[in-house]
Amino acid sequence: MSSEIELKIDSRIESGNQKDSSKQTVNGSIVEKGEALYIRYEEDLEIGKVSTTVKIDQEQVTVIRRGALSMRQQFAPGHVSESIYKTPFGSMPMQIRTERIEQLVDREKNKGRLTLRYLLYLEEDETQRHELTLTWKGASQ
Repeated sequence: MSSEIELKIDSRIESGNQKDSSKQTVNGSIVEKGEALYIRYEEDLEIGKVSTTVKIDQEQVTVIRRGALSMRQQFAPGHVSESIYKTPFGSMPMQIRTERIEQLVDREKNKGRLTLRYLLYLEEDETQRHELTLTWKGASQ
């Protein structure tokens, strides 16, 4: 059964000596299937709507984005994954090296926090350090 949640998204990116950060709050839903949690939400970006699903497992996290941009990112500490980043302007290969995953999930109280720290390699020569934190709580709390 799906539950409504309030989701805070905190993103930080470092590329060379440039730093960028963004924060937003969106409504979403969370559902438990077996041992995995699925968080779903939509964002209105400058290039259009994007639907995101975050699958949280014991050992890894998968982020799937569809819409104005699309990608499938897999995160597992110490592993490198490859994917294609698709936008209306074209596609490019990307690699992700997961540095750290931190999860604090309280399933009974329907709240939690997930932090992903990773290196993103685009176009072979551009490396970005990312930190993405998702914090959620039941919409009625």
